[in-house]
Amino acid sequence: MMRALSLLILTALPVATLPMPGGAQDMPPFASMPELADFRPMPPRQVVRRVTARYAGRPIAIELVPPSPSEWDMGVQLVYHVRLLTEARNLLDIRLDARDGRFLEVAGRGQLTARRRAGKG
Repeated sequence: MMRALSLLILTALPVATLPMPGGAQDMPPFASMPELADFRPMPPRQVVRRVTARYAGRPIAIELVPPSPSEWDMGVQLVYHVRLLTEARNLLDIRLDARDGRFLEVAGRGQLTARRRAGKG
C-alpha cells in the first residue's frame, strides 16, 4: 500500500521539476538569442534531397530539433532530424545542420550498405 502511494506521488510530480538531459539546461533559450531572429532553415524538401542523394531509402520522418550540447559547441543553432528506412529495412537516424545541410551524425544499422557511391543516383 505504501509503495503504491509513493508511486502515485512520484507520477504526480510536475515534469518541469525534472532536470533536462545531457546538459541542455546550460544552453540559452532560443527566444533570447538575437542571432536567431534572421535564421532561415533549409526547406525540408531540400534536406530530403540531400539525405536521399547520400543514402538509398525512404524518409519516414523529418523534424526540427534543438542541437545537442556538442553540436551547439560547434556553432549549430538548429538541427534537422531525419529518420530513413533503408532498402534493407534498417532505420537510420540522421542529423543535419538546418542552416547549411551539413551532416552532423548518422546512427543506425546498415549505413554502409545504404550509402550511395559518389556520382550514383
